[in-house]
Order: sequence, then structure tokens, then C-alpha cells
Amino acid sequence: MKRTFPLTLLSVALVLLLASCGSNSKMTATPQNVTIQTGDAPNDQVVKFELTINSIILTGTGGTSNTQNLLDHPREVEFAHEAGSFEPLTLANVPPGTYSGATIMVSNPEVVAIVGGVPTPLTATLSSSTVNVTFSSNITVGSSPMFINFDLSLANSITISGNTASISLSFTVTSSTVAPDENNENDDNGEIEDVHGKVTDVTAPNFTIQTSQSTITFVTDSNTRFTDGLTSLADVKVGDVLEVDGFTKADGTKVAARVGREEAANGMEVEGIVSAVTGTPATQITIAHQVDSTGSSTPPVTVDAQITANTQFLVRLDKFNLSMTLPMVFDASHIAKGQRVEVDSSSTGTPIVADKVKLREQSLIGTISNLNGNTFTLTVSSTSAFASLSGKTTVSVILLGGGNDQGTLMNGSTIRVRGLLFFDGTNFTLVAAHTDNND
Repeated sequence: MKRTFPLTLLSVALVLLLASCGSNSKMTATPQNVTIQTGDAPNDQVVKFELTINSIILTGTGGTSNTQNLLDHPREVEFAHEAGSFEPLTLANVPPGTYSGATIMVSNPEVVAIVGGVPTPLTATLSSSTVNVTFSSNITVGSSPMFINFDLSLANSITISGNTASISLSFTVTSSTVAPDENNENDDNGEIEDVHGKVTDVTAPNFTIQTSQSTITFVTDSNTRFTDGLTSLADVKVGDVLEVDGFTKADGTKVAARVGREEAANGMEVEGIVSAVTGTPATQITIAHQVDSTGSSTPPVTVDAQITANTQFLVRLDKFNLSMTLPMVFDASHIAKGQRVEVDSSSTGTPIVADKVKLREQSLIGTISNLNGNTFTLTVSSTSAFASLSGKTTVSVILLGGGNDQGTLMNGSTIRVRGLLFFDGTNFTLVAAHTDNND
């Protein structure tokens, strides 16, 4: 399955659907299930941007009435980790009709940037708690499955001056119907990738997880692959922290293709950017917190994780369609400030003890040079979070074939790349599956 790399609006978790885009000659009066998703085009100085979304109301046009609030309760969304991808926010009942825009009520902005090499909360101020978005083209909800994707541009939404951040939210909204075949799905039209959440219910053949921002029910079948200590759905317990990959069927059903256990009940997983490494090989890392499985309303700015002889270092490569030898070492001797990781732990003390450390995809923005086929050098801003943490302004990029390439590869052009960032002890190499222009 391929990745898409669009800019997006609200933030964390996957895809479902049931409504449609386009003109249908037969409309029903029955509200359709529409998956509302969020995503983000990054600001390279920001390592965390969280916002409470209190309501989303679609604006009707041409005889269609405005909708009610599509959210059943306020959602906290962290956008920075979504950079270049979409995650589900809610599955909403939307009356058939044509919609020209949306009104979004927001509050409680939280911004963390790297200041002097340290993750630092900034004093964040919203220009307005009401955001009016006009769609570039009307969205028609009919009787086919569909997604409405809200894309937040952090670069155009946040202005940083010293330790303050002024926020004037800028959204782009698109819609899509489910791809005609699961192998061609992307995260804006049905693909479900690396969704994490705690199990709240298991009723064979289904299970339900609560992610950082939404509740998702998956169906399993004979093709579902169980990993990381799971052999079947019978092994899944309420309270387990799972990672799920899957796809969306034409009727909107979400199917789990792979289910892995991150931690058993009472365990936790936390994701963020490595901001400090102690020891060589590493005996402890500190990460700038982005999201976790606890659902805490007061998460820490940073999380310390102890590395032991029993800590496993893991990289997910199955979606990258590798056909060449790549610099893919990731262990206690090859972990560095600036990489995005996930830590799974069965402990909740301070520091937590890392059972697993997983390398996670991240986005970098920069200028291309030394272009040679599918490889090039990316030069990032010296004020970016990555450069501030790592001390490096250049990264070697290997762009894999079969990825979702929307960017223009040309020396001197500015581009955003998303993939896995490896460290060889001195330099960084990004194995990228996605590019797009930094619009």
C-alpha cells in the first residue's frame, strides 16, 4: 500500500467511510457515514502542536442546510506527528447534500519548539477561536463511501517570536471516495497505517481501539496477520495497546490487515523526537513528547526512557518495498537526536524502561542538491528543530521506487520528504517513500 503526503488540518489515527463525493442522480434522505480526517503540513521549528477541536459544522449550499456539530465531544489533536499524512478524527453522520465550507471551533493551543537545543513550551495565542474555512470546490455527500480531509498548514498557521507563538489557523479541505482496490489506497482514501490505540472491546470477529483522538472498530478475517506475541484475535485483550494496519472496503468497513501488540494492559507507548541521548551506546534517551497511549490531559513536555540490554530496537520496513541494500542500522549505538521514535514500556515510572524502541517516519523540508537518479542531498534550515537538535543541516536522501512522489526533483528546488531517518554514527540518511513540493 502506498502513502499519500498531503497537507492537513486536525490530528491522530485512520480511516473509515460511507458517503460520497460527486454528483449522484439518486440521493437518499438518510445521513451517510463520512470519515473526517486531519493532517498537517509541518513547520520545521515545531516538534509539537496540540489543539482542542470543539466542533466542526459543515456549511450547506444550494438548498442544503448546515450540519449539526460533527463531533460528539471535543477532541485533542496533535498535528506535528501527522506531518504529511492523514489520521481519522471521527466517523460522522452527514446528511446528503452539497457543502461549501466549514466552521471549526478550537481552543487550548499548545506549541513546543526547540529553543537553545531544548524542547520548550511556547506561550501560544489564538487569533480567533472560530475558524471559517471555504472549500476550494463544493463537496457533495451522496450514497457512496467518502472521506473529508482537513489539512492544517503549520508553516502558515504559526508565527514564532522568541518564546511566543501567534496562531492563525490555515486549512485546506479535500474529499475523496474509497479507492477501487485496497492495493491502491492511500491514507486520504482508505488506507490505515500504523494506527495505535488501547483495546476497549473484543467481539469476534471485531475489535475496537481508542486512539489519541478517535474510536475505531476493525473486522478481522482469515487474511489478518497477527504479530508481536499475538497469534489470533483470541489473544487480544481489553487494555492491550495495539498497532494496526488495514484498509477500507467499499461499504466503509475497516479491515485489519496486520495487528501487533505494543504492550499488554497497563503498559504504554509514547512517540516523539529524540532530544537527548545519554551514553554510547545509549543507556537513556529523552524524547520531546508528541502523543501517547495514556490519554492524559496534562502530558509531559519530555519523557525519559532507560535503555537496557533487553531493549529491542525495531524498524518497520515492509511498506517500503526495498529492492536494494540500504544503511538500515538502528540500535543503541545508532540512535541520535533528531530522529522520531516510539517507545513501548510495561513500566510507568520515571524514567520509563524501554521494552522496545521503534524508528518512526518523519518529515524534513529542505533544498535539493547533488541529484543523481533516486538519491540527493537535502539541506534543511539551520533554525529547524532537526538542525537545532542534531547539529546537522544536510541529510542524504534515498527515494524508493513505488512511493508516492508528488514533488519536483530538481537541484535547487525546495521539497518535503517523509520516511525513516537513519544515523551511522556521524551522518544521517533518510530512506523516503514520499515527496511533495513544500507548498
